[in-house]
Amino acid sequence: MPEFRCNMLDRRGEVVFPSDVVAEDLAAALQHAFEVLRTNIPSSPLKQVYALEVWAGTDKLFRRELGALISDIERNRPAK
Repeated sequence: MPEFRCNMLDRRGEVVFPSDVVAEDLAAALQHAFEVLRTNIPSSPLKQVYALEVWAGTDKLFRRELGALISDIERNRPAK
């Protein structure tokens, strides 16, 4: 299985904290990143996570601001 690095970024694009994961694909790596975000929210407001990116080796596969990402997820969620 491929290895990915999920970086949680601040507003300046600096890494707040990374998370390494072995996953089947990019979608599974993103699910892992969301789990990490839910359980590891930084206590300092200076270290707020603004965006996330996913790397496979030296290739950046994904980068998105969290607000836009959450909006995309909400739009694609089935109506209750």
